[in-house]
Amino acid sequence: MSFIKFKGLYLTLILALLILFLSLKPPSEVDTKLLVSDKLLHLFAYCLMVLPVSLERIFPHFSVFLFALAYGGCIELIQPFTGRQADIMDFLANAAGIILGILVARSLTLIFKVQS
Repeated sequence: MSFIKFKGLYLTLILALLILFLSLKPPSEVDTKLLVSDKLLHLFAYCLMVLPVSLERIFPHFSVFLFALAYGGCIELIQPFTGRQADIMDFLANAAGIILGILVARSLTLIFKVQS
């Protein structure tokens, strides 16, 4: 397993750990005063998380979708134990972000395939 070959996977894992940390840290006053919708942040975070691994096509996109969705669901279920609350709308925003990330990866792959 060469580092170069799997750099997208490693980047996705780093982003997943960052999402885990931010999702499970106790809420602060800063969290409640965000200028951007927290659902938009969920969408953006999960889109970014799946983008690197989806671009490299190490795994089928459907597998990426299922794993990332299960990951987000587990985080939502764990949040009540850290002083946060689970929210079905966060879960749906995660799902939308995952789908968006996969679609962006597929689009970029097609664009660059056509140009080369």
